[in-house]
Amino acid sequence: MAKTKVESVFDTDKKIKIGMWGLGRGWAFYRMCEYLNIEVVAGCEYNEHMRTLFQRANPEAFATDNADEFLARDFDAVLVATYCPAHADDAIRCLKAGKHVLSEVTAFHTMAEGVRLVEEVEKSGLVYNLSENYPFSAANMYLARKWREGLFGELMYAECEYLHEIQSQLYTNLDHSPLSRGDSAHSWRSWLNFHYYNTHSLGCVLNITGERPTRVVALPGEQRLPASLLKAPHGMGGVAPSLINMSNGSVVRNLMGATTNDGLTQRLWGTVGSAEVVDEHVRLRLGGRGESPKMEVLPRWDKFGEQAEKTGHSGGDFWAFYYFARQLLTGEPAPFDIYTAADCTIPGILAYRSQVEGGKPYDVPDFRDPQAREEYRHDDYAQPRYDTEKGCFSEGADYELTKHFSPTIRDLIRQGEAYRAYRDWAKVVADMKDPEAAVELVDTAIAAVPKLQETQKIARKIIERYPESDGAAMLLEALAANDEKITSHPGYLKELKEERRKLVRKVKGVIAARRREAEKMAKGKKWSSAYVPTWKFSKLLPKKGDVSTAKCVKMSDRLGWRTIHANAEPPDLDLVNVNRFYDIEDGICYFANKFKVKKKGTWKVQIGHDGGCQLFVDGESVMCVPERVNPAMPDRSNVTVELSKGTHEFMIAFDTDSGGGWGFYFWFEIPPSARKRGAKPEFPERLD
Repeated sequence: MAKTKVESVFDTDKKIKIGMWGLGRGWAFYRMCEYLNIEVVAGCEYNEHMRTLFQRANPEAFATDNADEFLARDFDAVLVATYCPAHADDAIRCLKAGKHVLSEVTAFHTMAEGVRLVEEVEKSGLVYNLSENYPFSAANMYLARKWREGLFGELMYAECEYLHEIQSQLYTNLDHSPLSRGDSAHSWRSWLNFHYYNTHSLGCVLNITGERPTRVVALPGEQRLPASLLKAPHGMGGVAPSLINMSNGSVVRNLMGATTNDGLTQRLWGTVGSAEVVDEHVRLRLGGRGESPKMEVLPRWDKFGEQAEKTGHSGGDFWAFYYFARQLLTGEPAPFDIYTAADCTIPGILAYRSQVEGGKPYDVPDFRDPQAREEYRHDDYAQPRYDTEKGCFSEGADYELTKHFSPTIRDLIRQGEAYRAYRDWAKVVADMKDPEAAVELVDTAIAAVPKLQETQKIARKIIERYPESDGAAMLLEALAANDEKITSHPGYLKELKEERRKLVRKVKGVIAARRREAEKMAKGKKWSSAYVPTWKFSKLLPKKGDVSTAKCVKMSDRLGWRTIHANAEPPDLDLVNVNRFYDIEDGICYFANKFKVKKKGTWKVQIGHDGGCQLFVDGESVMCVPERVNPAMPDRSNVTVELSKGTHEFMIAFDTDSGGGWGFYFWFEIPPSARKRGAKPEFPERLD
């Protein structure tokens, strides 16, 4: 079948021939290369399974497990996607072979490796880019553009997170296939401290703000998730937070780790505005104050969004390759050159060292400066490595049995997740926004039980044969996390199906109870108007005494009237905030509205207020509360008003009280004495 022609994003016919070294990560990039004038011509990988997948996707490419043979081929550049601690030496081999380098993260594993890599890039004159992709989501690229425009001012503080629980991948390939040696743990993910894998979080802050790190400190976190390596308590099964000083004197909290709540949350505080990215929603607070308006924005790509959206990591994979290809084709520098790669990588290396030494701070050298490198030229300090090939089981263990370790612990983790999700959510069904989702969870758990029980039996065989091994310890933790005593019982599947029937009845009961509650509330709300969010407000006026001395004014008076809109309805009220518009000082301001009444009637006016206030209707004072009564919550005051058919002007005098008065909210209610069975209530209608 002929390949569909893909239109390149570059206006040139020049092609870049690339070889991919490390096909576990490399498989994610094949299709994307077609957009970028890149031809995948070679692949190198020791794992036969991954080589097979590579050749299936790139039938005309050369594939080998021999690095020398691979680098001897005729191509321009290499994607270095080998094991993380090997990136520096492998990149240096590529540069020495005359190949440009796009390196997966991180750039190097020790400070001495960093010195060697930087100097080899400088000596070679070849292009080196770090394939850091997280800064190039639509949200992060939008924030970077706006930061450069000065929207946020100078960075004060930031929190960046890369929380990624990859428990099953501690024992498998990236595609979750078993390791070629089924009795081992993954070559580096199983033991590497998460501080070393810090660029996905820190890289975003560097790219958005343009600052670089200058000092780092970290404290040890001793807890880890079940089924991670016992002898690597600071590995990828735990958390790794650090505090980093940046070049402008700001502070960044950089958090990596495996937790029970994955996320890529980012918060950045500038001197003029702030931003946060939570669950891919971008919210800005703009206006230079802590209580300035905070609203969501919709970030969009500048260009090539259609191509980027089709790739991994929220489009970031496309941009990492795009900038690399652009530099090779046009000479325009990419964001993550060797020096920015060092800026990103070094804080992780030093944070690990700080953690081990109980929180000792370390200065972050700038490897752009040859003098700064000298101190670290022979610094090979690194985390002790776990023997992944021989550590899980003792020498001489029966491989015909232990080779099942990798797929077994993978399946215990993944199938157990279905059980755990149902079991834990079943405890809070009555509190779930969508309780019917609990039924889907129990159905998934039911489907997983047969395979889970089969896997538990294999795990037990391995444990009973080698009870003192590290492999057995990890399997035991995985079994315990899945409540093996319960889930392995022969009758458990039948019990779970019975639980499902009870759960369905419970869910129906929760939904019915909520419907009754909603109907009851709707009857009560029938006699209350919607919250009135829009008002005219005056300039700040001097006051004499408290608000009770305020005189009524008219909307026709020249008091610099402006319009205000509040954002929410009760019970999630956002008060009409006086301090958004006035300096912090004593004074009186007026809020005004006109309402049209279709027929004569009686209404109760309810005002929530965070300071003294006086209400005037058609020039007459009908309510006055001179001082705030409740210091913790807004006061709520009521007054009954008789309104004739026609238009009526409401005026509220409000006491700002040196910033102690924050705002108010307002709505109408029909008093019980005026309610009639079956009547459709009508409320005064605000006039625009």
